[in-house]
Amino acid sequence: MPRPFLLDTSVLLHWVRNDLTAQLLEQKYQLERAPFRPLICEVSIGEMLAFSRKLGWGSNKQERLLQLEDWLVIVDLSDRRVHEAYADLSTLALKSGWSLFNAKNDLWVAAAAKVAHCRLLTFDKDFLPLCAQPDWRVDVLDLRTCERLG
Repeated sequence: MPRPFLLDTSVLLHWVRNDLTAQLLEQKYQLERAPFRPLICEVSIGEMLAFSRKLGWGSNKQERLLQLEDWLVIVDLSDRRVHEAYADLSTLALKSGWSLFNAKNDLWVAAAAKVAHCRLLTFDKDFLPLCAQPDWRVDVLDLRTCERLG
């Protein structure tokens, strides 16, 4: 049975823009027609709002973001299992010498994907070390082709 996807903020950004990358992503993964609606971590909503304000998005993009928020399934960070997965990932990153998760929001996104038993879709290469970890399901995608990097 196919697993649902949890979309990293980098993927959500292209979806809001509905740009060529979003169109390629839809062709490859058929997220809008999948048997499960994609998920997002609630921290991604804050990241997207901050991004939209920084760039001064117009009403069309803001409305698109609201529509996606209503349609996507949001993983709540208050779940104790998410806290445990966050702590596990933070510890793993430190022990492994990864400098990648300096942005703590990435830890929350990955933890939410693990707890929700989802495959994380991202364009963020900081997640590449997780691709080799047996307990983590991560697809780091090339921004131009949407092909898996890891």
